[in-house]
Amino acid sequence: MAKLYIICGHGAGDPGACAAGQTEEERVRALAAIIKERGGADVEVLDTSRNWYVDGGINSLTLPEGAMLLELHRDWAGESARGAHVIIYAGFEADDFDKALASKLSAILPGRSQTIVKRSDLANPKRAARRGINYRLVEVGFISNAEDRNIFDTRITDIADAILAAADISILATNPQPAQPAPTPSSPSASSSAEKAGSGFGGTYRCTVSKLNVRDAPGLSGNIVTSYAKGQTVVLDDWYVSRDGYIWGRYTGAQSGKLRYVAVGRATGKPEPDDYLIKV
Repeated sequence: MAKLYIICGHGAGDPGACAAGQTEEERVRALAAIIKERGGADVEVLDTSRNWYVDGGINSLTLPEGAMLLELHRDWAGESARGAHVIIYAGFEADDFDKALASKLSAILPGRSQTIVKRSDLANPKRAARRGINYRLVEVGFISNAEDRNIFDTRITDIADAILAAADISILATNPQPAQPAPTPSSPSASSSAEKAGSGFGGTYRCTVSKLNVRDAPGLSGNIVTSYAKGQTVVLDDWYVSRDGYIWGRYTGAQSGKLRYVAVGRATGKPEPDDYLIKV
């Protein structure tokens, strides 16, 4: 039995596809955590604080002989688009893992006319092919489709078990609770009552990620108005709020005179080394 390694798509300031208050970044990491819990030592989830596409991590990744690498994503399209599928590098043939993965996931999340697709235009499949890594990318349904979202959220353990079964990995855990999505802006825990004026929160912050979106309202539902690049600085005021799984800071735009909001980092209750903004 080969070991399964997992990469979670997006992250490091990039939430990926967003819909109904959910982000691709958070949902695939929730799924990866359950796969790890159920698969134990036969599963390794690689650094979830990274964006493996942006930083080209596969270019220097070395895995044991026979190991399988799976990259998790959620797709986005028109509201009617549905279903899961597996992407492999063009020129390769689907192996037993790819075929089982496509069959089992499409049974839970049906809707695709093709459940295995060959692509030559995606960076990570090409990087893995050059390094001889046994890689595939799976789109675990459409985050933009209400039915796919419901299936993902209510059957996330079934999805994890299907991935493990496709990889021929035994399930260790029993009956874990589904990992629910981060609260949406309409939920009580994400309401304006969570807004705070934190003594010492304000100050100059440096961006640590390649692109950090600035919005016209705190939360993922806010419209993107600009962005910061790695190394740029922003002066935040003393206000902050926890919303959609992130801590949001605020500043007043010098040109517009309007309030602008930016995700400082994940809402863990304390500053973290992988925060998107670090106080300087």
